[in-house]
Amino acid sequence: MKLSPCRGAERDGAPSGRLADVPQSIEPTRLRKLRDIMPVTRFGVGGTDLGIACRVGDEVLYVFGDTFEGLSIGAGEWRSPVGLFGDRNGVMSRPAGPDPARARQLLDYSHDTGLFTTILPTTCIEVDGSLYLHTMTMQSLDTVVQTGLWRSDDGAATWREVAQYNAGHADGAWCMWALCPAPDGYTYNVSTGGLTRDKGLRLHRMRTETLGTLRKGVNVEWESWGWRQDTGWAWGNPPTDLALGQGYGELSLSLVEDTWVLTYFDAAGYRIAARFADRIDGRWSDPVTLLQGSSWQDEDHAAGRVAQLYGGYLVPGSTLDAARLVVSQWNTAVGHPYKSMMFTGALRRP
Repeated sequence: MKLSPCRGAERDGAPSGRLADVPQSIEPTRLRKLRDIMPVTRFGVGGTDLGIACRVGDEVLYVFGDTFEGLSIGAGEWRSPVGLFGDRNGVMSRPAGPDPARARQLLDYSHDTGLFTTILPTTCIEVDGSLYLHTMTMQSLDTVVQTGLWRSDDGAATWREVAQYNAGHADGAWCMWALCPAPDGYTYNVSTGGLTRDKGLRLHRMRTETLGTLRKGVNVEWESWGWRQDTGWAWGNPPTDLALGQGYGELSLSLVEDTWVLTYFDAAGYRIAARFADRIDGRWSDPVTLLQGSSWQDEDHAAGRVAQLYGGYLVPGSTLDAARLVVSQWNTAVGHPYKSMMFTGALRRP
């Protein structure tokens, strides 16, 4: 089986779910800004965010969220998700989808239907030449209606939904996913809640070969990792928090040089952070600060201070010594800047 490999989680004892129980950080490892990767106006992409990175052959597919023609929220045509192909430095070369000249919305739906407002991507992987994209269907920024898994067999030109999921599963920590297929034959799924960013982490897995059998309307369960008094931590238990605190936002899971790396937006700490583990169901490190949130007056991208930051997606091809990370920024007071940026630097495991 050909796949793009990636791998994260256990603490001793029962999960408490309280951020105060978790060491907050070690000495920060600050990344520096490489470039703004948006806008790319020649493809109709002005203001946008996210930029989930997935290796597709010799290219990287970047999948973005709510996208507009202009640079500000609401300026021009509204699309989500959209995709652009580029290199690992974030230089874009062509749109994903059927139009070679314009980044069209990848999924066929209309915004603001009354039932929901938009569909946002959370993770994307490639397995055996097929792409799998997980999305959240949003009624508002606070409310997830459901989530779904979409498959493309033609290099992101067209997509079909192969699974739908209840956003309330795992106590609501089942909305934003980070998928990563591993050499042991499983695809691992670290998940958290939606954009309220007030949940902890849950861990599930599925045989990677099973992904290719998924069909809409046919329920295939993910195996959960959880803690019980009689078994301790074990696969097949009901899902429980990983005892790594709460306040998680966007997630990215990768296997880098045989080390599991979880990068994420830590809403409670107003930062982009990373954790490391030798095993997906083993002990995770304390968090390391990669970028620190700041005020607009105090931001300094060269020094790793970014105002109103979120996201934090590791780019395929990253190493522990030379990583690339896609980070978003949105000035909610005025609507812009609203963009994705590339940061670079070392990932120093504690």
